[in-house]
Amino acid sequence: MKSFKQFFLEAETKRIILMGGPGSGKSTYAEFITKEFNIPHIYPGGMLRKEIDKNTDIGKQIKPILAKGNFVPNEIVLKLIKDAIAKSPEGFVLDGWPRYMTQVKDMQKSNIGYDHVVFLDVSKEEIIRRLTARGRKDDTPEIIKNRISLYNKETGPAVEYFKKQPNFISIKAEGGEPKEIANKIID
Repeated sequence: MKSFKQFFLEAETKRIILMGGPGSGKSTYAEFITKEFNIPHIYPGGMLRKEIDKNTDIGKQIKPILAKGNFVPNEIVLKLIKDAIAKSPEGFVLDGWPRYMTQVKDMQKSNIGYDHVVFLDVSKEEIIRRLTARGRKDDTPEIIKNRISLYNKETGPAVEYFKKQPNFISIKAEGGEPKEIANKIID
């Protein structure tokens, strides 16, 4: 009998949505997953920064928006994601998107499919510990608590939606080394 990992490795596509709050390790675990399955990491935040660095038309449009700390319009992010997915027929790890129910609906309207949603479950105390350890000025316990609260309010409904769908996997993403946790996700 085949293990889930063997079955997954033999599947034609490996389309994974990685969800989790601030400091949950999405990008860290995405790196392990992309190496294991040889699929690209689609990270909207990084894609937006690349557009700015390359000084593209989109980059010129979003630079002042991000400079003010505002969110980039959903249609721009959606276009970048759709373009990246179109270049990745073998699959992808979509890191931190969709975040809101509006984006879930955009995903559905755009026929962006997925095979699995992996939710990285990390306690509030661990998130505060991880983010304050980074030593950034804006990573104070109070600011982090506000970010967690905002995440729960805005992204919580999207997580709840996916929990009710087939192929939702929740992984306790704390209390071990990143490689151990990544292996749990991959297995």
